[in-house]
Amino acid sequence: MQDILGQEKSLERVLARQSGVGRAAMLEAAWSLREASRIVITAIGASLHSAYPLHYALAASGMNCSIVEIAELLHYQERICAGAVVVIFSRSGESIEVVKLLDKLKGVASRVIAVTNEPEGSLANRADVTIFVDSLADEIVAVQSYTGGVAAGLLLAGAVGGAFDARIEEVSACLAQITALIKESLERVEEWDSFLLAGTPIYFLGRGDSYASVLEGALLIGETAKEPAVGLAAASFRHGPVEIVDESFRAVIFAGPGATRGLNLALARGLAKFGGKIRVIGVGSDGGEGFSKIELPSVSDAMLPLMEIIPAQIAAMRFAFVKGLEIGKFRHTGQVTRDEVAF
Repeated sequence: MQDILGQEKSLERVLARQSGVGRAAMLEAAWSLREASRIVITAIGASLHSAYPLHYALAASGMNCSIVEIAELLHYQERICAGAVVVIFSRSGESIEVVKLLDKLKGVASRVIAVTNEPEGSLANRADVTIFVDSLADEIVAVQSYTGGVAAGLLLAGAVGGAFDARIEEVSACLAQITALIKESLERVEEWDSFLLAGTPIYFLGRGDSYASVLEGALLIGETAKEPAVGLAAASFRHGPVEIVDESFRAVIFAGPGATRGLNLALARGLAKFGGKIRVIGVGSDGGEGFSKIELPSVSDAMLPLMEIIPAQIAAMRFAFVKGLEIGKFRHTGQVTRDEVAF
């Protein structure tokens, strides 16, 4: 709860760092990306999900940019890093895959850019450029550090496009809205009770920048509520998995960016028609037609990942509470994974 409530203060720290002593590193990283012939973005878990908005922004600007989960990159796709600028997101900078990849990148990558919350970690110390996010630390589950990572990626994208100061202002304008959304979500938290059903998977579906929230929403349910959840691109769900929909089906659909918003709302209507229980998270008053709507404050498409994850955080916390779990604690692993075999 404290990690969720602390996100406005945490993001204030992120903005203060990046517009102050961290500005030079941010602008240097942006220059490296503009000059790169190829960009590879990599991470794992919540850090990977937080990197998606940066990837979408760079790809949309025409840059040759790939995003690959770090274990897959380490074991199967390392050759794409040759001559590339590699951007590594990692909360601790000490995950085993991060440390191993850094060894392999020596003399291979053009430059390594770190986006991390630990200025003294292995990643920060070994990268060519380090963006120290400076979000408040989480107890275990990535909450403040997740939105901090998203914000850092959005700021870096703004810097690449030559609009760093404007992006600082845009993120800053969201902070009070985030706190208001948390407050409203907590006041209505019991509305999740009829939706959340132990043993029944929740599907998170969306497109574009909202894909970050799709993946992170599913991760939050697994980590916090210890329940199965699936994150899929909305179009992929239509190609086959839609056959599982019946009266016990649960899905959270992110209405998402304007380019595909109509498609996502049409999917919500269709799944509700098939008997599924659907909750849509998004900007705009349109709703009904068989599904419930969680209204977000009016923000630009680029800022959606900062907003739409809030209801998912609340849902995961509520699910754990209803089940009587010790909220925010891990049963089988720690905050940092330091071994690829042993737990």
